[in-house]
Amino acid sequence: MYRDLDSPLSTLRPVLHVQDHTSTPGEEEVVVEHVVRISVDGSYVFSLSCSPAHLQELVVGVLYCRGYLDSAEKIASLTFSPDRTAADVRLFPDAAPAETPAAAPEIRVGLPEAYALMRHDLNASALFRRTGGVHCVSLLSPGQEILSLEDLARHNAVDKVVGYALLHHRPLDQSVMAVSGRLSADMMEKAVRAKIPVVLSKGAPTDRSIRLAEENHVTLVGFLRGERMNIYTWPERIDLQS
Repeated sequence: MYRDLDSPLSTLRPVLHVQDHTSTPGEEEVVVEHVVRISVDGSYVFSLSCSPAHLQELVVGVLYCRGYLDSAEKIASLTFSPDRTAADVRLFPDAAPAETPAAAPEIRVGLPEAYALMRHDLNASALFRRTGGVHCVSLLSPGQEILSLEDLARHNAVDKVVGYALLHHRPLDQSVMAVSGRLSADMMEKAVRAKIPVVLSKGAPTDRSIRLAEENHVTLVGFLRGERMNIYTWPERIDLQS
């Protein structure tokens, strides 16, 4: 998994383990919660609680998904404070509107590919296996290895994979995204904004996420566990014969 090697993602904290009426002191590994304050062209816009890794990707992804920019090329600079609690983004003031790209060809995802991507996502985070405190999101793009990034919040993990894709020129409109938990409307809004055509989830979708997927031509798959799934919208992208 791609990671900032110098960013501590977890720490040890004392804990009192209790079983029945017996208590035992010990230590537990817990995830680090980091807060980053984001400014655009010198003006504060919002703060995020997140895992302290892949902060560049997170900032780019969240600004894109919230509509502050429409491509990574609009960023003139992105700098962090020494403690990485503040990010300052400067945009090119005279940047022309991005050209509308040609329509991407429709993709089709085979059942083995979908099952394999979800298995990869569920096993990609060693930090989750140790702490249970993070979510992992995976992105499969044509001709690329699977990208899996983690964060203490699912929506942040989506922002990170979107930001990574923008910075490394991965074609989001030809990619498949896999998430490990419930798929809410805010998660689907990010997929719609990023033009990701297929979203797979181990968990349940909400009614709003299904409606957003239907209205925006996104294939939404839920309850993908083992070798079964529910396809809620635009099933023609899932090749049931493969």
